[in-house]
Amino acid sequence: MSESPLQRRLATTTLLISAGTVLGIGALVFGTAVIIGLNVPGVPAHLDLLIIAAMLVQSVGTLIALAFVLRRRGHRLSAIGFSRPTGRLFHLLWQIPAAVIVVLGTQLIVFAVTGSEPVSDSSTDSIAGSVGPVAAISMFAAVAIITPLWEELFFRGVIYGYVRDRLGLKGAIPISAVVFALCHGVPILLPYMLALGLCLALLRTFHGNLWGPLGLHVAINSTASLVLLQVAFT
Repeated sequence: MSESPLQRRLATTTLLISAGTVLGIGALVFGTAVIIGLNVPGVPAHLDLLIIAAMLVQSVGTLIALAFVLRRRGHRLSAIGFSRPTGRLFHLLWQIPAAVIVVLGTQLIVFAVTGSEPVSDSSTDSIAGSVGPVAAISMFAAVAIITPLWEELFFRGVIYGYVRDRLGLKGAIPISAVVFALCHGVPILLPYMLALGLCLALLRTFHGNLWGPLGLHVAINSTASLVLLQVAFT
């Protein structure tokens, strides 16, 4: 399926401002959290709550700021990709399971070839297990819902759209996937993130909007978060 071009071409300035907004808010929020944790008496004893608060503030702040920047630059969110959903979204009933199989299969093959073992984030496990239900729900909202929203807006909206305007879909799909994988940074998980980025970009192309990749992104993050919380609280 070919997509119609954005109503207004994404300028390089818009791309740079959007990227700066994402990086700047992340650095500001987590930098502030580190300063508070090191200098405010009593905070280290509640470091888990500080981390969850920082995650929630960063995800909400990034989503709001990114939407604001795009609107100020003359781009409606509907033009970036959050247009009216269509009946094609029913294809997610098979696309999400297929994508999960591809993504997990890719990582399992890498583990088998390299002899590596799955990475367990013990710090996140301990955080999830040491907080109350309100904090756990806040962490779930940040990781499973709000983060996929701003990441889809940025990676499959801005970056995908910017590259598509210049190189077409053959450039937008792999480049947006590579940038997505690199920004998530853990070397052993790069094959997983690259496969996920490709699946998300293909859904962006198939559906012609951000609802398709958002559905997959929320499904994966929600499943991982629920498994983590279930393990932590049992």
